[in-house]
Amino acid sequence: MIRVDNPDEFFLLQNQFSCIPFTQSEGWFCYQKSKRRNIHFWVDDLKNPKIACWGREHKIPLIGKKILQIEGECYEPDISEKTFRTFFTALGDLSYAGIEINSNSTYHVEFEVGIRRAGFLRPITLHSCPLSIEIDLNTSFNFDRNWHRNLNKAKKYQLSFFEVEKFDDDIVENIVQIFKEMSELKKLKYLLERESLAILLSSSDIRTFMVKNKENRIIAARIIYEHNRVLSDVFAANSNEARECGATFFLMDNILNLLKREEKLKFDFGRIPPSNNATDSIYVFKNATRGRKVQYNGEWVLYKRKWIEYLMFIYKQFVIKKQRY
Repeated sequence: MIRVDNPDEFFLLQNQFSCIPFTQSEGWFCYQKSKRRNIHFWVDDLKNPKIACWGREHKIPLIGKKILQIEGECYEPDISEKTFRTFFTALGDLSYAGIEINSNSTYHVEFEVGIRRAGFLRPITLHSCPLSIEIDLNTSFNFDRNWHRNLNKAKKYQLSFFEVEKFDDDIVENIVQIFKEMSELKKLKYLLERESLAILLSSSDIRTFMVKNKENRIIAARIIYEHNRVLSDVFAANSNEARECGATFFLMDNILNLLKREEKLKFDFGRIPPSNNATDSIYVFKNATRGRKVQYNGEWVLYKRKWIEYLMFIYKQFVIKKQRY
């Protein structure tokens, strides 16, 4: 495993991969970097890389020790269990108190065998749902009755759909505010910040779509990532008004039909959180597309000391109260 110190060199190497998860993209890196996070890059080989990733350092509260958090990774489809094992073994040998990996790549059995043999385990509890829904944009859509019912409702409200080509402070502020409305309703644990969001929206691999009501006010937005004609959900922001008038369905329906006309290949809805609490509404909405349910590689951890693993579990479960899956 080789550490790459220059981000430009890393992303040049990364461009060789056919699939790049949005959490490993250059746009997402700029978004995370704007939050003043310390980020490092690794590849298995400089000439013919089979796997590459970047991750950010995180200080463990109270004790000050550092862990490395990695969201996803890029790897070639024909990668072997041996290559996975070698790479993750080298990651585990780095001088961090722990390594936390949350892979949003579609499940790969060689990945699981390799990462387990490198010493990684599933965390004590999952705090990120490893499930998603993919929509094949080359086939006819098969939305359920609830989807069509909401589209019919939306027709009564004179909504308008558009893709944002040029951003200004007002648009960024609108997204921040309607995301806040949604976050409060669904009891999410985070909000969007103006500065970092503006950086993300300006990235060349990010597309932003919006819906306005008849008073020309923005009531819903969706931010998606595109690479090699494959698109992924990044952020959705829906106001309370949007839920009442079917705007969330109207927005997504227009996006999917636009992508089909553009001859894109696939849309990944990101994570779906089926549950018996407020976030289940996200699953119900995405499942109305009748897309294909898929599993990600998901969460894996390696801690140098058992007590650090238990401390992180207590912190996530009882201090910041992350949802379990």
